[in-house]
Amino acid sequence: MVGLNNTRKSFILLLFAALLFVMPSAAINTAIYGDTAGFNPDLHKDTFTIGYSLPGSLGTDLDTNVTKYTDPSVDVIFMGGEDTFSPATASLLEQAVASGKIFVVSNKNYQKFNASLPATSKGSTPDGQYFFVTDPNTTLSKTIFSDLRINFPNTDPLSKRSHTEAKNGAITVMSYDKGDPALLYWKYGNGYVIEWTPVTNSRFLNSTEADLINQRLITSLIIERLPKPTITTPSPTQSNLGSVSVYSSPLGASVLIDGRYYGTTPANLTDIPPGNHIIRLTLSGYYDYEGTIYVLAGQTTHAFGTLPPLNQYSGAPTPVPTTPVPIIVQVPVTAEPTQKQGAFENPGVIAAIIGVITATIGAIATIFSHISKAKKE
Repeated sequence: MVGLNNTRKSFILLLFAALLFVMPSAAINTAIYGDTAGFNPDLHKDTFTIGYSLPGSLGTDLDTNVTKYTDPSVDVIFMGGEDTFSPATASLLEQAVASGKIFVVSNKNYQKFNASLPATSKGSTPDGQYFFVTDPNTTLSKTIFSDLRINFPNTDPLSKRSHTEAKNGAITVMSYDKGDPALLYWKYGNGYVIEWTPVTNSRFLNSTEADLINQRLITSLIIERLPKPTITTPSPTQSNLGSVSVYSSPLGASVLIDGRYYGTTPANLTDIPPGNHIIRLTLSGYYDYEGTIYVLAGQTTHAFGTLPPLNQYSGAPTPVPTTPVPIIVQVPVTAEPTQKQGAFENPGVIAAIIGVITATIGAIATIFSHISKAKKE
């Protein structure tokens, strides 16, 4: 039984690493105001960048620079500074979150964000003795805490702390020993709000734990927020045709198969004749990507392509476009089971993720070949 548990943990870690790997390098742009609840973006430069940062000591600084935080390029806003900013600034930030950003509120009882926070204040209460993982059996908890503790004692208790209560629809990730939430989140519009309720979580978590819990939760919600293709099951009369699921980095690329337009990524295409086909991905501002796919009747082929940006080689001679190495991966998908499966239990999903990892490695190799050629010229 112990060996089985260790195997399960190893699988979860591998799967989570795969999800991180397929995301575009430095894809998550952050804006920081004060505290980050222990998250250290410098340890995750492969997937996180700091677009803008303020120390959080003056709310007027945030008022003056709020557009830096609401900019469409920002994916994650860390909010842990003084609450002396204006209600108008708070309203702009909430609107930005509702449009699709992730909002991490760390260790502050912000009255100006009452509408968007997943917890509500209920006065004060004696400090808790420890944190614990609210439900270690959920898929998200297994992803976040797979190699961490699930019980976190308080090393520096306070006489009292703020008592909070989760709002209806909020998901509690960690709780105090008294049962009220310590870490929770909920969906707000098209975005998510993550809230740490303690004065400081460093009394319960060491720096490594605090960083990993934040990074894994944020990344999981980023992945959850990504658009997903609509899965269409071919009818029995279409059993002699195949399907193709197409993904790209970045998203939104036009898909052409044998010169015919099929929409934009991500896309699940049906009624594709079996056999070899030429697939091309195009997007304004990026080099095209072209490869070959082989479609099997009654099965789904998964294709993934990375399009290098045109300005990637600024300062160097313009590279001569070459035929890229195809990175299309065929992954047969079996018929859907009669019972609902979780994402991590579906062999087709796992196979698709592994295929995407292989595809991404090919894409990286192609980009390096462009850069190498540019340097030689």
